[in-house]
Amino acid sequence: MATKRKTLLLFGILLIALGVGYLSYSVVSSIRAKRNQEIMHSIAFGETTTAPATEEPTTVPVTTQPPATETQPPVTTTEYKEPYVSPIDFEALWEVNPDIYAWLELVDTDISYPILQHPTDNDYYLFHTPEDVYGYPGSIYTFNVNAKDFSDFNTMIYGHRMNDGTMFSNLHEYRDESYLKEHQTIKIYLPDRELVYTIFASVIYDDRLITSYFDFSDPESCRAYLDSIYGNRDMNSIILTEPQVTENDRIITLSTCIRWQENNRYLVVAVLTDEIS
Repeated sequence: MATKRKTLLLFGILLIALGVGYLSYSVVSSIRAKRNQEIMHSIAFGETTTAPATEEPTTVPVTTQPPATETQPPVTTTEYKEPYVSPIDFEALWEVNPDIYAWLELVDTDISYPILQHPTDNDYYLFHTPEDVYGYPGSIYTFNVNAKDFSDFNTMIYGHRMNDGTMFSNLHEYRDESYLKEHQTIKIYLPDRELVYTIFASVIYDDRLITSYFDFSDPESCRAYLDSIYGNRDMNSIILTEPQVTENDRIITLSTCIRWQENNRYLVVAVLTDEIS
């Protein structure tokens, strides 16, 4: 009897130790996640913690030529548009990590992070921060099968669902249709242009590796992926009828895990609707 009590006591102590250890790790991960977000924003936006509004390209007035005379032929003039200037300081971000190649912003939400891609190891940024530190919260990242100019039919973007609400945790807000419609715009900033996407679906999906299962260089496979989104019947999924999307469009899919559903992923899917350069 005494041996049994001793065993139970040791087991209880072990459970408490494991619980304390897990709680400590969660707290450290939470602090690191918030700190990383603040640091990256400070670097990208110049000591600010929120993304500034995107300025529209401006034009420079052109001085018109005097009327043509018999000795002076007409001169055709055109407006000059200033080159695009990104609100993101990519030069400063590259000093931190050259694998940063874009910036993701879900407009009017807390999701605003650099996007990274490792040249050889697709799982690297699952457990490495943008500062290249091992561990949670990892990074927002893509596989190297996707082009870094977002020219593919579908670019898969991955991120952890952190318990403190950072990273892709707040993607789950898109289970609410009214929230989705009020926060439908995604912007991706590149050094030379800005891509604007409109969300058309948020779905509960299986855990297949989408970039391996579908060949996005094949129009039929692109159509099959869209069919799997539009045909989703999970009660927690939302699919909008507008904008209409075909295999001729370019889309992005944001993917994160679902608590207590290890065999599923939560996807938010958006189509490219504007490009500013």
